[in-house]
Amino acid sequence: MPEGRINLSGLWMGSYSYPGGQGPTTPFLARIEDHDGSLAGTIIEPNTIGRSSDELEAVLSGSRQGSAVDFTKLYDGESDAAHAVDYVGQVSGDGNRISGVWSLAETDGAFEMRREAVWEEQAGEEAEVVPLDTASVPRV
Repeated sequence: MPEGRINLSGLWMGSYSYPGGQGPTTPFLARIEDHDGSLAGTIIEPNTIGRSSDELEAVLSGSRQGSAVDFTKLYDGESDAAHAVDYVGQVSGDGNRISGVWSLAETDGAFEMRREAVWEEQAGEEAEVVPLDTASVPRV
């Protein structure tokens, strides 16, 4: 996919890991809206901290310039895990994979995301979510 045509809007299944196996590899589901390179969305993932709930929710905000992606994941301020994590990565040539590094204070690790569905604009109507492979849309 040519860089000028990249649009990251859709549902993404990903995971992040800690350096040296210091923590679990954690899956997450992201819903991203890409408006001419301005990224916004939400992320939901299992609560591996094990405190208040089974899932953690976060707000995603950031930007995309060409195939470079930079976003912040801000965990819900209502949870006991409220904090921000920075993500920097690259979009694959076909626009369906993002990989890179996350960082928080003095810690960083790897992440990867794969597009599960895209939004198709319909003339005069709201966008429709279209799974890339309906059999593989995961539940988090």
